[in-house]
Amino acid sequence: MVRRESNILIWENCTELIPKYVQDSFKHGFLPNPPLELPDFPAQYPKSISELSSQVLGLFSIDKAGFNSKLDEVVEILEPSYIHRHVNPQREREKWILKNIDQISKRIIILQINDWLNNALDEKSPDTSRWYFAISILIGMCYESSTICRDFCFNFIISISMARPPNFKPKTNPSGPHHLAWDPSTEDNDFEYNMPHPSGILAVNIILDYLSSSESSLKNILPFWIHSLSTFPFLTNHLDLFSRIKTCLNQIQGNQVESLIQATTQLMADYPLQSKDIFTSIDSNSNPYTKGSLASVIPKMYSYDPEFTLSILDWLLIDSDQNTCVLATAALGFIIRSNRNAYYLRAPIVIQHGNQKALQILVNNSIREYLNYDITDKINILPDLWIKCNETSRSKLVSYICDQGKLSPTSFIDTATRIFNKDTTSFSDLYRWIGMRDADLQKKLIEIKTNI
Repeated sequence: MVRRESNILIWENCTELIPKYVQDSFKHGFLPNPPLELPDFPAQYPKSISELSSQVLGLFSIDKAGFNSKLDEVVEILEPSYIHRHVNPQREREKWILKNIDQISKRIIILQINDWLNNALDEKSPDTSRWYFAISILIGMCYESSTICRDFCFNFIISISMARPPNFKPKTNPSGPHHLAWDPSTEDNDFEYNMPHPSGILAVNIILDYLSSSESSLKNILPFWIHSLSTFPFLTNHLDLFSRIKTCLNQIQGNQVESLIQATTQLMADYPLQSKDIFTSIDSNSNPYTKGSLASVIPKMYSYDPEFTLSILDWLLIDSDQNTCVLATAALGFIIRSNRNAYYLRAPIVIQHGNQKALQILVNNSIREYLNYDITDKINILPDLWIKCNETSRSKLVSYICDQGKLSPTSFIDTATRIFNKDTTSFSDLYRWIGMRDADLQKKLIEIKTNI
């Protein structure tokens, strides 16, 4: 149990936050109407903000038992394990609660939203008053753009869109012929089970539009919720996700872009044309976060459309942003396992570009795989790679060249000769590095060295 002192402080904080959220919910427009209502009891829109605020606070305040139950539930979930091991757990728990009053208060309010939405989205007897109470607090919390809201309020978006109580889980993985218990007659039932509710979709679209209108929620909540929504492809067209992704990409330049790119990649299997349209809108003039995020999803994109992905990869490998080049080069480690010819065409491009971090990634991620396929180095990338690399990358690359010398001595001599013909200084470095690894291999290079 939580001591009385903490109980009072958290209670006071909740009663301060709730009216604030209700007031903030009207910043960008009216509240969405409830998805469900009975014909005999139509929804009554709140007469004023002050009246709605007093009703919400009054209903919350009268349920002290519900508050205490939610408080105990939240503390049990969040309480660190070290408190139970303390000599005086009660006193240590009290100290922890006092340091986390805001977090605990918001989690309690989210549980209260959950309870009210359960009543508002009850198919048999929907409570429209509870709808306005819950949705006003939810929208107000979204404008605050806290991490707690981002992480724990998304399930409300799904339940509202389906007009089902919270914690509703759509059947995202329907059965098929590959399952022993598959019954084709149930396919239509599954489709109906996942059918969005028109009024619920309208309400969610209004909420997402409001999030787009607020700068803080646009950056801190909307990209992550779009990413989560991408796992529900049957909602994509209803919520106009691709249009929202484009809008966010044009307005956001931070790390949140990664969530939008991942969402687009997630949707590529079901909506290839729309996803490609977004990817092709990204070019070398885009911000570095967008290009870097695009480079990081190349392996997943390749599994959906190899040819299109390679066309994107070609300009990412020579982009002016160093981080983008490095991430794109890392994707070559995947490409060589799927399409060796594509790798043979693009590895020399990375070498000629000369980005040292990209060269280091190339050496660490894919050169060993390349030599496993072709120890003779038919496309002759080892000489140029050795000349371009710095000492950090050469310390790894020399091991691969030594392996070539043991497995294919003729190819080893050819590699060393090409390095000598292009840059005698680089050959002298190779001679020295080989000598530190294998004296017998170094002897094979003496004849070349005498020509310096």
